[in-house]
Amino acid sequence: MAKPSEIIFNLGSSHVSASKLNVKSGKLLLEKFNLIELPVTSGEEQEWFNSVEGAISELASKFGFKGDASIILPGSMVLSKTLRVPKVEIQKQRKVVEFELSQKMPFPLETLLWDFLVIDDDGIEQEILSFAIKPDVIEKLIEIIFKCGLVPLRFTPGPALDYFTEQGSLEVEKGDSLFINFGAKSTNLTFISSSGFLLRSLGLGGGLLTDSIASTLGIKPTKAEELKKNYNNENNESGGADNTLSTLQAAQENFLNKYMQEISRSLVTYKRLKKGKTPSQLIVTGRTINSQNLLQSLSQSQMLPIKYFDPFSLINVSAEIDDSSRALLPFVSSETIGLAKILCEDKAILPLNLMPAAKAKQLANKKKLPWLFCAVLVLSVMPLPWFLTLKVSEGQLELATKSLRKQTLEEKNSLANLIKENANLDIIKVINKRAFSYINQLEILAHGGFSMQKFLNDLQLKIDPRINQNTWIDTFELLSNNNQIPLSKNSAELPSRTNIIARISGRYLVQPSAQLNSLPEENRKLILIEESGLIQENLTRAIADIQQVVRVRKKTFSIEGKGDLYNRQFTHFEFDLELDLLR
Repeated sequence: MAKPSEIIFNLGSSHVSASKLNVKSGKLLLEKFNLIELPVTSGEEQEWFNSVEGAISELASKFGFKGDASIILPGSMVLSKTLRVPKVEIQKQRKVVEFELSQKMPFPLETLLWDFLVIDDDGIEQEILSFAIKPDVIEKLIEIIFKCGLVPLRFTPGPALDYFTEQGSLEVEKGDSLFINFGAKSTNLTFISSSGFLLRSLGLGGGLLTDSIASTLGIKPTKAEELKKNYNNENNESGGADNTLSTLQAAQENFLNKYMQEISRSLVTYKRLKKGKTPSQLIVTGRTINSQNLLQSLSQSQMLPIKYFDPFSLINVSAEIDDSSRALLPFVSSETIGLAKILCEDKAILPLNLMPAAKAKQLANKKKLPWLFCAVLVLSVMPLPWFLTLKVSEGQLELATKSLRKQTLEEKNSLANLIKENANLDIIKVINKRAFSYINQLEILAHGGFSMQKFLNDLQLKIDPRINQNTWIDTFELLSNNNQIPLSKNSAELPSRTNIIARISGRYLVQPSAQLNSLPEENRKLILIEESGLIQENLTRAIADIQQVVRVRKKTFSIEGKGDLYNRQFTHFEFDLELDLLR
């Protein structure tokens, strides 16, 4: 059976891209790809969120990216740390990393969402790459993404993915390589070797040059970005006469010097850690490399061969993707391909995920809302056949009533003569009594229809709010009541009360506040039984309080068999209710 396609959104500082990938004939296939440019902003975080919301909305509505999606976060939005920790058992690994990471993070670790990845293991110590983010950032992104018709499955830091893109490629196997991803706000340096990789994120990107130009010339960031692109495209090298050109040249030189210093410092650190080994080649990607001055400075400062990232050797591209989108892939697709390789090619390693588990479960429940709505709709129309039967009976009784009224009128005319002949004749009283019987039956049936609808409404509203969201009804049926007095055709009177039996069955979830996984089995069962008992009392009391319920004739709660309290934490219930529809 073919694996479903993966939808991946890459949230960059200057663009948002959406990709749909699958594995076909043993190789990744890019089925669909679109990219939306983000406007140049002053750097305010809220402006970025607003731009991202517009881009995701357009990609979802205009280009059809809907459903479950994986989200790649930009390096500028996350905190990254590299640690060396003792190698311990898998069960204890997270606690050890948590202790070491809490010593290095600038914020208390309990206020952050974090995850980690083992990037090197010598049998004694492990090299750990960890990422953290503020919860409010994830909350805002979840709200934006869900509003656009998508369900986020995971939030993965982009800097951790370039390694998986190039892992196992022939270029890397020839020797150590440095993969440089030049972004708008940050640059990721991934040192790849046969034993693993080392990551360093620089807080430098093409946007820094834009900000420098805007600040120096006192212009808006959008105008500064336009000047920067024009300068690079025209490759201006002269210029003492033009002040603007001189400013641009000076700003770019300062920017490139700072850039090359940081890259050289990272290479020196890597050489020290690897005992003299240095990368034999540089592989570059990112939209900032469109500046030829940047690559020239990089080549001159490092004296290493430079190669462009080639996505077409790693993936097949669908013929439906146009040429303009294909031209963008070498600059923006490395992180997307890295995540797709993890998700689609059944790798043993799990992708980093900064989404809280509780939020993931909540989103999964939101996906079920349409089904719950359908269930409620079906439940609401269940009385319809019974109501239609009542309607037919009502019509028949109305015809019978009209016939009786006509007969009564005729009899009245003839009675005048009969009374004269027999003063003791009581026939008018008998006819009136029969007419009253039918009219009374009509009123009872009419009242019963509305009373049944009121009972169903109360059944939905009377459940205790404490359990309302975790309780649902599976079946509802009306049973025959052997104690009812049947209506005889020859009967002159109706019974004053006509009770019926309703049987409802369903389930409710038991979700104790205590963390059950850490408790012994016996204690866990006791807590589940106690919580289930409380819900039983609340549920029984709520149903018994419904106006039409005369009494609860039978109630059954099953924690095993139909229920599964100990494993899946739900209890099955069934009530037989005696209803008085004349209340």
